[in-house]
Order: sequence, then structure tokens, then C-alpha cells
Amino acid sequence: MKLDMNNKIILLLVLVLAVSVFFSGNIVSAQSQENKMAAIFPGSIQDADWNSLGYTALQNVGEEFGLPVNYSEQVAVPDVSRVVNEYIALDYNILWIHGTQYNSAIFDLAEENPNVTFIIEQDTPLPQDFDNIIRVKRNYYIGHYVLGALASEVTETGKIGFVGGLEISWTIGVVNAIEQAVNDVNPDVEFNYIYVGSFNDPLKTKQATESLINNDVDVIMSGVNLGNYGMFRAVENANRQVYVTSIYTDKSELSPDHFLTSDIFNYNSLMTEIVGDILNEGKKSGLYNMEYGEDKSRYIHLPASNVSEETNEWIKGIAEKVSSGEIEVEENLDQIDTDENMDEIDGN
Repeated sequence: MKLDMNNKIILLLVLVLAVSVFFSGNIVSAQSQENKMAAIFPGSIQDADWNSLGYTALQNVGEEFGLPVNYSEQVAVPDVSRVVNEYIALDYNILWIHGTQYNSAIFDLAEENPNVTFIIEQDTPLPQDFDNIIRVKRNYYIGHYVLGALASEVTETGKIGFVGGLEISWTIGVVNAIEQAVNDVNPDVEFNYIYVGSFNDPLKTKQATESLINNDVDVIMSGVNLGNYGMFRAVENANRQVYVTSIYTDKSELSPDHFLTSDIFNYNSLMTEIVGDILNEGKKSGLYNMEYGEDKSRYIHLPASNVSEETNEWIKGIAEKVSSGEIEVEENLDQIDTDENMDEIDGN
């Protein structure tokens, strides 16, 4: 059977398309074979918080790029070098370190392993230039300005508080941003903060929360992870109404009558962008910002619970002004400006 010219052209196009699909599939397959990614998590991936967000983003990246992925959870700081070296020995060449507490060890490992790309999260500049470290700047302080504004508006006792895990750069920035919000919204509000020494200690967090409640604080902002379970128990046991805010995920189900809102983190699109740049462009260093705004990496969960419609509209306006830059949140990650900290924790 003879083919006319049109049929010949169609057949040729089909053959070209088939060959293209075959080779592109082989390229993707080869890319997946040449690259493997692992993540280090400080806590449990079932915490519905910091670590579960990281795990979800890691799995998403694996599916998006057909990339082999692995992870280690509940890694203690003294063990991180050993765990990382074990992955490197297994030819993992993209390592995401999901926790700033590991970074000093990672700096040494990066110098020792120039062929490995490290993704770290650090809110301050690196101590030196690295050719194989990608830095993610999370900008916690921006979102906590909005939470601090909401707390200052909601409080009935005129006292608000923050419970953090460790006094490190991002939590210092958070305290300063909350203080700025207080001064902007209602300077008469008293702001107290406590560091409990761990992000994952429910007992110490519960004791710190009780100390704030005993000091008439009625809105408490959380800067911990598993410690949240202790915070919510303390709030529920209080002899008056106390509200809480959180970070990373919506935690309204933990205590519906006491929860206001969260500063939501979205790692999926960010990690897809970063890993895509590594795989497709060969990128091994640089800075990625977690931007604040609706449909970006960071934003307040709206509507807030347990507040009026009027308050919801007001805090939405604050968040929009922060996102647009109309409200400029000061970045101070070095030294806390406020003196209203509470060093004593009941029961310690």
C-alpha cells in the first residue's frame, strides 16, 4: 500500500515523537540513578509539625522528579556527622538538613565533601562562602509580627506571652518582632517570654505555660514542636480563658476552644524549586527565601478561630500590609530588645 505525502509526514512525526519520549524517559531515569536525596530530621515525622512538614516535602520531591529519597528522624546533634557520612558512603549526593542545630557540624562536612550538595536552614549569613551549601532563610520574625499583633488585639488582661525552645537567632528575631507588634498595636500590653531549653519537651513547656498563666497572661504564642502538647494541656486546665497561637501547621484540633491561628509553613513548592534547580541547572549554592504572603511559603491561617468577624478582617489587613511591605517588620536576630522575660518556671 502506497502512502501519500501527508501520511508519510504524519508517520514521520509519530516516529520522532516516539524516539523523543524514549530518550527523555532514559534521561530522567539516568538522572534519578545519578542523584539520591536524604533528609535529616531532629524529631518524629509523625509530630504533625516541623518534622512531618519536612517529610511530606521530601516525599513530594521524590515523586516530582523520580528521585530516590531517604531520611533519618530523631537524630541527636552529636550523631549528625555519623548519619550524614553514612548517607554519603551510600552515594547520596543531595542532603537536606532540616534543623539549624546541626549546622556547625554541616559546615565541616561540606568542606570535606565538595561533591555533595547540602541544603540547610539558617536565618543568618553563613560564616564563610561555600560552593556546595544552599541556604534557606525562613524569616520567622515576619509571621510573628502578625501573631503578636493579633495577641495584642485579643488580650483582655493586657498581658501576652511567648514560649520558645532555645534562644537562637530565629527565636530572638521572633521575640523582637512580637515586641514591635505590641508597640505598634497597643503599647500598654505587657509581653513576657520564656525559653524552656528544648523544642520537644511537653513537661517543661507545660510548666512554662503555667507560669505565664499565673502571671495573668491570656494569649500565648508557641515556638515549640512536641512541646505544644504540654502547652495545650496547661491552657485547658487554666481557671480562666487563655488562647494560643502556633507555627508550621494548623493545630486547632488540639484545643478548639483555645486556639487562635498558626503561622503556616509550606515547604513543598520551595523544596521542589530548590531540588529542580539542583537537578536541572546543576546549582549547588545560593540563598532561597521563604517569602511571606498568601500562596507563598509562609502565611497566617485564616480565618482565625475564637475571634469576631471584625477581628478577622482586621488581622487579615495587617497580614496583607506585612506581605506587601506597607508594614516593615524589623529584622533583629542578634539581641533581644525587650526585658520582659520570665526566667523562673514553676516546678523547676
